[in-house]
Amino acid sequence: MTMQPALGDVSCDLHDVETANLTEGWREVLARTYTFAFAVQAVPGPGEAFSASTSRWRLGSLALVQTVHDRGNGRRGPAEIAASDPDLVGLLYMRRGAIGMDFEGKPVVLRAGELVMWDTARRGGFATFGRVDNQTLIVPRERLVIEAPGYETMVGQPFRSDHPAARLMGSFLGSLMPVVSSLDVAARDAVADAALDIARAVVGTRDDPQPQPQTAAQLVAVRLYIDTNLRNPSLSPATIANANAISLRTLHRLFECTDDTVGAVIRKRRLSRCHADLLRGRGESVSAIAYRWGFRNMSFFSRVFRERYGVSDASCR
Repeated sequence: MTMQPALGDVSCDLHDVETANLTEGWREVLARTYTFAFAVQAVPGPGEAFSASTSRWRLGSLALVQTVHDRGNGRRGPAEIAASDPDLVGLLYMRRGAIGMDFEGKPVVLRAGELVMWDTARRGGFATFGRVDNQTLIVPRERLVIEAPGYETMVGQPFRSDHPAARLMGSFLGSLMPVVSSLDVAARDAVADAALDIARAVVGTRDDPQPQPQTAAQLVAVRLYIDTNLRNPSLSPATIANANAISLRTLHRLFECTDDTVGAVIRKRRLSRCHADLLRGRGESVSAIAYRWGFRNMSFFSRVFRERYGVSDASCR
């Protein structure tokens, strides 16, 4: 029995439109893949090129859209809202880059690994200062009202990369992207049901305990201190707490809203620095690099490096 092919997929980039004007081309690229209007402007810096591409895959009454573009900005005001269907909600997950967004006057900066919900009936805008890559699950509002009542309070409220909602959406989209184009209609309907479950779970986290402003500020300060002291082999929860004038108990409590312990954060950040230096290939020995970033036991370093990156430290040379 031949499976019915899925319909409604669209991919478009600047090479597919007949205009030399970057802004007009970008507007046309978006118009072919989104069903609502943006007023956009391409603003490449001196000597910079500008590229933009979007792809849309239909998932029943839902859609998955991937957007990649360079420096630019856009807005959705009363004219754009009046000119298109306002009954859509998007869950936007940032894969790469950073984007400044405006939700009816409230500024938000979204970075890689973070998630935010938008609503086409609300005014807003965005600006990027470099290349960005994001994925958006687009859901008809009438479906979301049924599946996830109370979502309205979450529009424009970003989920940071360590929040369960962001991790859940990122994992779901990451596993879907490589296969979505090969799925038939029946499979995509099943994926749409799963996507609604994910959206319901995201909205369900709205009552989860979140860091209070003072706690969030302390956590940022601690992370910055860790990053600037990774070379110190004596860096430990005790030295971090002492330097930030907090108790050990308070320090560990700061990380309760994340999935990492203090020690795990130190190790991951050190491994990240080692990985970057190994990839640069400046002729340094593995042990010298590991030593520079605070590792003193090479057997331990090799083991945790492999666990983190799936390859040995030597394979990065």
